[in-house]
Amino acid sequence: MEPTDIGNDARNPGGQQGALRMMRVIRQLKERLGIQHIGGEPIEHLVRRWSRVEMPELNLEVRAYDPSWPVLFERERQRLQKALEAEPLIDIQHVGSTSIPPMPSKNIVDLAVALTLPLCTDSQKERLESLGYRYHGTSPIDPGFFWFWRLEDGTALVVHLCDPRAAWYTNLLHFRDYMREHLEERASYERLKRELASVPGQSWLEYSVLKRHLLQQITDRANVWAAARGGAGSNGS
Repeated sequence: MEPTDIGNDARNPGGQQGALRMMRVIRQLKERLGIQHIGGEPIEHLVRRWSRVEMPELNLEVRAYDPSWPVLFERERQRLQKALEAEPLIDIQHVGSTSIPPMPSKNIVDLAVALTLPLCTDSQKERLESLGYRYHGTSPIDPGFFWFWRLEDGTALVVHLCDPRAAWYTNLLHFRDYMREHLEERASYERLKRELASVPGQSWLEYSVLKRHLLQQITDRANVWAAARGGAGSNGS
């Protein structure tokens, strides 16, 4: 799963015109995919939820895999672990494309921070803000997760506060570990992403939902693979 690959136009358009455009997008996606749900979530819910996603305005291009990404993750993991030592912290995992060598990615390091509920308390917000993170509301990964962004020298560091019991937390880890070990899946995923992105006149919201469908298909295979080997996600880097 690539938590941060949603375009800046994935915002609530507002007004009657925006509502009509939203309905048209939902109808077109259902017709194109031939399904009503993605990962158990109705497509209309997913579109409306992602249309309300808050994120900073960025212009980050996809780049070749950078071996500094896991180094950045480890440094940030240690900073977070220290800042959250008084919180019910369970684990911190590197997820998203920057966690899967040698996959190209935008310069965004995603960190899944698993905590005992409740999530996003005032004290957690204050501790993350003390590290330079800014709260941006609900994470696109799961409606029960929350995300915080910090920009540093052209790199975005994104903390996702996660419930470790949620299916999408496990999905993130299984997807990462599966893609690390399956070259053919990585190659196919990159090719299909390029094909999706090349559709003329397509909004980033449409692209993101279509890619979510692709990610869900791979995640389903990753979950079967992880179950066969007794689980996955033990390596945080």
